[in-house]
Amino acid sequence: MAPRSRRLPARTGILVTALAVAMSSLVSAAPSASAADVLLSQGKPATESASGGANYAPRNAVDGNTATRWASKSNTDPAWIRVDLGASATISRVRLQWDLSCAKAYRVETSDNDSTWTPIHTTADGKGGVEDLTVTGRGRYVRVYGTTRCRTGTSYGYSLQEFQVFGNTGPVDAEPPSPPSDLVASDVKPDSAKLTWKAATDNVAVTAYDIYNLGQFQKSVPATDLTTVMTGLRPNVTYGFYVNARDAAGNVSQASNTAEFKTPPAQEDPTPPTAPKNLRSTGVTANSVSLAWDPSTDNVGVTRYEIYTGATKVGDATGTSATIGGRSANTEYTFTVKAFDAVGNASPASNALTVKTRSGGDQVGAVTQIATDNDVPWGLAFLPNGDGIYARRDAQDIVKITPSGQKTTLGKVPGVSGTNGEGGLLGIELSPSFASDGLIYVYHTASGDNRIVRAKIENNSLTGWTTLLTGIPRNKFHNGGRLRFGADGKLYAGTGDGQNKNNPQNRQSLGGKVLRLNADGSAPSDNPFFAEGGNARYVWTLGHRNVQGLAVDSQGRMWQAELGDGSQDEVNLLQKGGNYGWPSCEGTGGSCGGFLAPKKTFSVGSASPSGLAIVNDVLFLAALRGERLYRMQISGSSVGTTTSHFQGTYGRLRTPEPAPDGSLWVTTSNGDKDSTAGNSSTKLLKVALN
Repeated sequence: MAPRSRRLPARTGILVTALAVAMSSLVSAAPSASAADVLLSQGKPATESASGGANYAPRNAVDGNTATRWASKSNTDPAWIRVDLGASATISRVRLQWDLSCAKAYRVETSDNDSTWTPIHTTADGKGGVEDLTVTGRGRYVRVYGTTRCRTGTSYGYSLQEFQVFGNTGPVDAEPPSPPSDLVASDVKPDSAKLTWKAATDNVAVTAYDIYNLGQFQKSVPATDLTTVMTGLRPNVTYGFYVNARDAAGNVSQASNTAEFKTPPAQEDPTPPTAPKNLRSTGVTANSVSLAWDPSTDNVGVTRYEIYTGATKVGDATGTSATIGGRSANTEYTFTVKAFDAVGNASPASNALTVKTRSGGDQVGAVTQIATDNDVPWGLAFLPNGDGIYARRDAQDIVKITPSGQKTTLGKVPGVSGTNGEGGLLGIELSPSFASDGLIYVYHTASGDNRIVRAKIENNSLTGWTTLLTGIPRNKFHNGGRLRFGADGKLYAGTGDGQNKNNPQNRQSLGGKVLRLNADGSAPSDNPFFAEGGNARYVWTLGHRNVQGLAVDSQGRMWQAELGDGSQDEVNLLQKGGNYGWPSCEGTGGSCGGFLAPKKTFSVGSASPSGLAIVNDVLFLAALRGERLYRMQISGSSVGTTTSHFQGTYGRLRTPEPAPDGSLWVTTSNGDKDSTAGNSSTKLLKVALN
């Protein structure tokens, strides 16, 4: 049965008719669109996913007559209706006039080829009635893709009286706005702050400003607003806000300067917590000690605990227990614990506890410090002789290091540009035939893009730089950067969306993808979208937000880790041509119908993944905000047992890489985000794997 409105009593029908007339009058009285904002969809060809019946054809939704309607097949999710505008257009507004059978969760998408779809509006809280949506996008085809009906539990599907698309078919605007400038924070309170900036400029017009905090999207404001109040902040927390400008064609500017500040405490609190008591051991292995203690008290509240050996912090916890890993076997350690409140007051130390580890070795064993660095070690690889080489993000050079910690600088990478965020010199990878060709591959941020380049290592020098691929979107954050040769001998590159949500679903954009290249930088002819030409030739998978980790298992399969936005980080098993959903779907949340699901998700605060490594079909994931190393057993095509190691012991972890001797090297990332070389405090660590 086609979804249809229930029959209403005559008196109710009169009221509905009157309401419809009133709504029509309101629509007519609404501010008129700009000269460029014209109705493009009326009378154009329309199609659907499955028919709701001859009386409810798709053309009824684009005929300008609210007395007719399109209806999808009954009781079917997902379902869609699509209109062909006849030519590629810049889309600025979509007006949906629903019948009683509406969509609660849906997305509006555009496409230039009726195959690759880019979401320009996504909601899980559709209201029905008339939804007049201001959007930014471009395409010849526009569709409404419903995933949850507002009348679940009935036989009804979806029903639209009118589906109107507004915009213009003028030339493509490929020029982004200038960056907003002079961002300042004022009126900083425990839970809010005011941001003010100077306007960006654009060849056509800026339509909106997007506000981010340290790479995470917060909100958008209209182009008429050059100030906004950020609410919902937490007391005694450091924030780093910045602003991107956006135009009607979806072009996104580079970021403004960062306004960094720390919110004040919610109240004056000079009183520290009491010392934790009864520190005790609840378990000992060769390389770890499990501890527990009685809770501290505080006049306001204890928020966390830190565990120490001497003056060195070796762990943290929000509860009253912790396992401290990375210890040496058959060795005595003396521990103390301190409590902290919300404003950072520290308690006196607990009683001291001395524990001796056992003989032997754990799966994740002892940790040895190889060296320190005053920059951010980002990419990491190993030479055939067992020496490591690593890329320093802000110093923009590559360093060779022996297992004993002796360093040799191989040279600076030309053309690298910082972003005052997380861009710079990023991933490195050696040729599979390095012993004979000496080639090193490098991913770095340049002044206008991210790119992949290649050089040769000869006599402790880098020579013969060649650019292989340019045009990967860049911004302050979301630059991607990881490189990995696959079992097929092809070079895979993980990219970020460049803080433009249109990029991941656009196959002609290199942003928000895993790319696949031949060793010489050309596009392999067996890539899934090679026949489309242009940048699509390089795309292996799409729908990613910010790819940070790539690793290959014993079956030659490529695994990937990416940073989520506000809810879930992901570990994915890549499939040729696979679409992983961003920005419609984050982890398992949002409108995820038709997209490939992650194999593992983490809450953003517990992970924020960076590098990914595989040893004996075990995944090792470095966590930045989570300040830990995850060990995940690969089980078929799934992720099995997951354990957490070194929580709070070494701070932010950036890159794990299997060493030739069977150990795992891990770099820390306790640095800055200002692109200034030499002002970080990081370590290169060796983790024994037993």
